[in-house]
Amino acid sequence: MHNRFQRLFTKPIPYYLPALFHGMVWSAYILSVVYINNYQGVNFLVGHPSIHIVAEIIVFYTNYQYFIPVLLARMRVARFLTFNGLLIMGLVALSIPAYHGLRNWYLGAEPGDFPLSYGEQFTLRSFELLLFTALACMVRFAVDWFTFQQKTRELENTQLKNELSFLRSQLNPHFLFNTLNALYGLAIKQSTETSAGIMQLSQLMRYVLYETNEEQVSLAKEVEMIEHFLALQRLRLPLDFPLYFDVQGDVETVLLEPLLLMPIVENVFKHGAGFASISLALNETTLTLNTINGLGTKSMLPTGGIGLTNLKRRLTHFYANRHQLHLNQTNERFQTTLSLTLK
Repeated sequence: MHNRFQRLFTKPIPYYLPALFHGMVWSAYILSVVYINNYQGVNFLVGHPSIHIVAEIIVFYTNYQYFIPVLLARMRVARFLTFNGLLIMGLVALSIPAYHGLRNWYLGAEPGDFPLSYGEQFTLRSFELLLFTALACMVRFAVDWFTFQQKTRELENTQLKNELSFLRSQLNPHFLFNTLNALYGLAIKQSTETSAGIMQLSQLMRYVLYETNEEQVSLAKEVEMIEHFLALQRLRLPLDFPLYFDVQGDVETVLLEPLLLMPIVENVFKHGAGFASISLALNETTLTLNTINGLGTKSMLPTGGIGLTNLKRRLTHFYANRHQLHLNQTNERFQTTLSLTLK
């Protein structure tokens, strides 16, 4: 519910909507006055609503369009009150004689047969116009508040997009640098697998350079990239190194942020030793990535670098209240579990 309410401030308002809204509200008001006063047909035009509704509309929109934004919003309260007083008294002074003249001419009413004195009518009409002045203030303040919230939200979204673009640009060279380190290790050993490693690297670079610019990519592509990355790691690891990768679920139907899972997979090989197990499980509502690896000489808990830090910031942006990231280290192994609640 909260997210739906927030989205109201991110969508542009159609240009015709304010005019349509004002028209509907005034139409409803006029019809209600007609119904309450039991006016019918053309008599409605010369009854209570005609002259006085025109005065109410003038007061409302003079305040809405000019007095409030130009005077009241700039704290020119004395001028605001003075101009409103002059406007209301002038309209009342004109509308009462106009109303009676039209009433006497069209309905054949006799002068002096109206139940209220001129002073009573003046007071009543002035109070009505004061109410419409207050209504204009409330509507204008509500519209200005909504507009301010929308502009604030647009600015926040722009800043967020800029930050996310920076995070992506930061992650791509970070990942490629780590991958080149693995390939460099093969070259130092003059391994016969170097050419195969270059092929795996080319697949990874193609994905990183050309497909990660999209806002979302298929989970199937992320899985394919992980497989290329693991194939490259296998080239530099001992042949008997236990490395497992298991995928369960339909990865073709899920979209997610590019390179969202790679920092966790990379972290398995950063200081790990002995074995590595990576499993990806997917159901209708949840994606879970679980990695377990043996420990090397250094702690696996992150103390620097940008991989996991970058991941945490992106999770906060894209999966706020929809993710859980747990890091757990014992004397023998390190485990990472990431759970994402899918939309």
